[in-house]
Amino acid sequence: MRRLATAFVVVFLAATGSMVAQQELGARSNPLVPEKSAPRIYVGPVVGYNRSLQSSGFQSVAGDVLCPEFTEGTGNGYYFGGSIEYLLGKPRDSKSSLIGRVVYEYMPAAYTEPGDQLPSLDENGEVVYSTVDHTADIKYSFLDLEVIYKLNLFNSNFGIVVGPTVGFVIGSERVQQMNLVEPLNATFDPTFCPECEYTNNGRTVITGRDDIPDHATLRIAVKAGVQYEMPIGRLLLVPCIYYNFGITEVSPSDNLRINALQAGFDLRFAL
Repeated sequence: MRRLATAFVVVFLAATGSMVAQQELGARSNPLVPEKSAPRIYVGPVVGYNRSLQSSGFQSVAGDVLCPEFTEGTGNGYYFGGSIEYLLGKPRDSKSSLIGRVVYEYMPAAYTEPGDQLPSLDENGEVVYSTVDHTADIKYSFLDLEVIYKLNLFNSNFGIVVGPTVGFVIGSERVQQMNLVEPLNATFDPTFCPECEYTNNGRTVITGRDDIPDHATLRIAVKAGVQYEMPIGRLLLVPCIYYNFGITEVSPSDNLRINALQAGFDLRFAL
């Protein structure tokens, strides 16, 4: 009797398993309950940080032998926009894709160069020689169109990305200054530059303000980096790091070129 009961249980479990498997297979093949396909297209926002790295060759005051040449500037900026990703090959097994992005980029930089000692006035109006430095602040922004190729490595979610970018310049501003460093009780003599603007209680003189008159309307660059895809259902959270290398100069006469280290996140929703 015990053996018969055991045999019955075994047969029952086997039959039940077979029925469940047939039902699952039938559900997959049933046109009324189609199998959910893997997504091929992802879209979503992107946001990140720019460490702007600028190189140039312009003077704070043209023709003034005391003014040094600005050569390197850095600054903290940001980017944000949207992306669309198209998986290549079969979506379920794809390890590569093309990613298109439209991104607003802000890449400012500050330059500082030491200067000579110049006559200034102390609190009693007496002439003293003061140490000065020269600074320039550049605020630069553009709308970037990117086409990025992605390849995941080692059958993992870790990938490399590379591709060209074309940026349409939408804003550029440059402010150049001279600042008194020491002594702390000194101020610029207003006759030093009658047409200039003085700030910081007379310790700073704005020697130039413009929008980089001959700046190019386009910035062409190439960016390369790494990313890691973190799937959350049909959503991807993608931290990424890039180096954005400017191929063209922003201002040919000033030899101004802008590069950037970039770090941020893409959020991609499956369609």
